[in-house]
Amino acid sequence: MAASAAKEEVGRSSNDNGKGNGLLLYHHHYSFYSQKVIMALHEKKLPFKVHIINLTKGEQYQPWFLRINPRGEVPVLKDGVKVIPDSGRILDYLEDNFSNGDTPRLMPMDQGPEVRQRVLHFRTIIDHIPAGVVTMGSFFHPEFCENPKQPFIQPVRKLLMAADRNSAKTLRMHAEKNPNSRDILLQKAKFQETKHASVTDKEEFKKILNQVDSVLSQVEKELESHIEDRENWWLCSDRFTVADIGLTMLLDRLYRLGLEKYFWEAGKKPHITKYYHKVQQRDSYKKTIPSSLSLVKMFIQTQAPLIIGVMAAVTVIIGGILYYRKNK
Repeated sequence: MAASAAKEEVGRSSNDNGKGNGLLLYHHHYSFYSQKVIMALHEKKLPFKVHIINLTKGEQYQPWFLRINPRGEVPVLKDGVKVIPDSGRILDYLEDNFSNGDTPRLMPMDQGPEVRQRVLHFRTIIDHIPAGVVTMGSFFHPEFCENPKQPFIQPVRKLLMAADRNSAKTLRMHAEKNPNSRDILLQKAKFQETKHASVTDKEEFKKILNQVDSVLSQVEKELESHIEDRENWWLCSDRFTVADIGLTMLLDRLYRLGLEKYFWEAGKKPHITKYYHKVQQRDSYKKTIPSSLSLVKMFIQTQAPLIIGVMAAVTVIIGGILYYRKNK
């Protein structure tokens, strides 16, 4: 974790504006889609610099960032003068341009078309899960969750729920301030209103959870089918693929929301339980998931002293760190 935190600090203090050589990733620690790209970069053992976009302060809607990505979204990858937004496009770009020599492929090309089709199938159905809706819906319907983990503790959930309620209004405000991105941001505002309606409606949210469960049931069936050499297999192959990256980040997000017992623990999907424990030992996972200190830093950076419970949250986090170290 220490190495990962150091890399993030280098990214924040870097003066590299993307005009130089090398890969520069604009991201946020807790962005689900950013984490997929970070894990892929580590899996492919690619050196990269980072610039953390402070989503809590609305940095994604600053004019300088809207010039990079008019949608105001992370992640965005810069490769010299090339700008690649959207996690799916970035993963494809990395695979197409950085898969030679010692750089591992995330899509096996030498294991036959059947393996490639399985990887593509699972990548697609996992990518179709609306992670943002699942995340926000879990805040509005906590009865589905048990023991949410960092960073989605109570003060953070309250903060994000308030931001979600005001997000359409915020987007329209930024649309008026940034004429070049106006149409895109207004379109996002309309989408946000639809999304907010779906996350606050319990029956609609249950439909999303059913979609997630359907995908995880397919994953469980696939994992169960690995009869030979099961210990060394991942989702579709004995190699870690782009489908595994999607699955890993999905499971980690569900776990942190407190939904693991709803979906796979307590014997519901034992192969997924084992898979998640296994993938947590992977070096790329450890470098992707932020440390508890990153959450403390995020609170400090919000500079919002009027938010009730923030200091209490920091106290809880620090207490948790001390407890962990004491009982390690």
